Amino acid sequence: MVTTRLETSTPEPATDLVALLWPSLALLAGAGIFVFRPVAMTWKVDPNYAFGWWIPLVALFLFAERWPTRPACEAKERKLLLAPAIAVWGLAFLAFRLAAESDPDWRPGLWILVGLYVATLLGWLWLYGGFPWLRNFAFPVCFLFLSLPWFYQVEAPLTQNLMRWNTVLVADSLRMLAIAAQPAGNIIELQNCQLGVEEACSGILSFQAALMVGCLLGEIYRLTFRCRLLLILGSLLFALTGNYLRTFFLALMAFYNGADAVGRWHDTAGFSILIFTAVSSWLVAFALKGKTVPAVNVPSVAERKDRGPGRIRLAQRLAMAVFMSVLLAEMATQAWFGWRESALARHQEWTMKLPKTDSFQALTMSDFTRQALRCDADQESQWRDAKGWKWTAYWLQYQPKPYNRIVLGWHIPDNCLPSVGWKKDQDYPGFAVRVNGLDFYVKPKRFLAGESPVYVFWLVYPLRGDLPPDTDTRISLPFAQKLRLHLQQVWDGYRGVGVETLEVAVEEAPDYESARTGYLDALKAMAVPAGSAGTLAVGMGR
Repeated sequence: MVTTRLETSTPEPATDLVALLWPSLALLAGAGIFVFRPVAMTWKVDPNYAFGWWIPLVALFLFAERWPTRPACEAKERKLLLAPAIAVWGLAFLAFRLAAESDPDWRPGLWILVGLYVATLLGWLWLYGGFPWLRNFAFPVCFLFLSLPWFYQVEAPLTQNLMRWNTVLVADSLRMLAIAAQPAGNIIELQNCQLGVEEACSGILSFQAALMVGCLLGEIYRLTFRCRLLLILGSLLFALTGNYLRTFFLALMAFYNGADAVGRWHDTAGFSILIFTAVSSWLVAFALKGKTVPAVNVPSVAERKDRGPGRIRLAQRLAMAVFMSVLLAEMATQAWFGWRESALARHQEWTMKLPKTDSFQALTMSDFTRQALRCDADQESQWRDAKGWKWTAYWLQYQPKPYNRIVLGWHIPDNCLPSVGWKKDQDYPGFAVRVNGLDFYVKPKRFLAGESPVYVFWLVYPLRGDLPPDTDTRISLPFAQKLRLHLQQVWDGYRGVGVETLEVAVEEAPDYESARTGYLDALKAMAVPAGSAGTLAVGMGR
């Protein structure tokens, strides 16, 4: 009789990747909350980027979608000098976090800040699972970039051009229906009212949302690169077409039912176009779903057992180091600005005294514009002086808020006045002026309304600290110069202080020098220190 002996051996302990994964993911996600804090200010105040709140959640969803088909980890151990790398990364992150706190509207800085975080996530994937994991999860991680605001050099001309194109196209369509319509900037002049094509109606919001939807659907259906590109282009086309239909519909409502009907139908029309774009994009993705990336072999549970515990421990230490570095950077940022802000000098508050003439007319800002400006108080007026010049004044007040720099960086004459059909023609040298004991820095400009010149005088008055004289031109500064400016403002502890702005447009003045002299005389009459007798107070800063 033959006896068979079965020999058993105790295998080396295997580490379950799932058990080790979640603590690291929790630390990295916690770090992301602090990383995206300055970016969230843009999501809050700019309706074009309100969808940014959803991007991190969608990225987590895409990560979860790829998790069941994740490849096996590489068995190769990694060697990395973690401490020096984290030290350099932490210092770079702290520098750009301080800059983002001073100016959350510095978009290259936001991209670098999030880029440092994304690079760390990709590095963690490489440490944890090697190149197979890096390739598998790179798209959900890089999807976070869609939440960032575009550079002004791209966004500003695209927004203005989309508004003008949409305005002209809708006006032409109305004239084809025998409805008198004349485009003027981003305003459609109808027989009974005017319809303004605001930034959110320009198509830029639909454009950005369609880009996100196209990327999302392409990933869900695992389309090939060429099909994903085709889907994104189709989504953009649907978004622009839907935006034109919405503006055309609102113009018809304004013509037949008056301007009040636009407010009642504005949100409904916008929601309908969102559904139209999403459903149309989904149909295209569904039609292309047969052209998907070849499926990968899903490894078994045994193959997913870790064969490189040293690499896994290194990845865990990386996650802990990143979280602690981000947390310490956030604490240091808040402590620094809290200390430096207490030393900022307070400036004299002032009120505004409006002229009392027979031609004086108080203007009313639309609710949408007031919401976009995010101001706490405003006063708009128009009048003619004894020489027959036409004056228009816009006074805005902002209480201290962290996102004041975002609003002030976008809502400037160069960006806003083209929407009423004025074309920027020239910048004059800025000048400092002391009026009634108040120190102002004025930026004069010339616009063209048709062929007629309009002289615009723009000032921003901080209630604490000092603003740089190039407040409205900083988006065109070179990167190195911009970085030096931010470092100086970080050292001074400037962030989101309360401000008052005054924009005065002078029409029918013969030349700049005459307009400048008339403006200074008017400024002496309008801007008076708070508490002076005989003034009409339209608001006071804090």
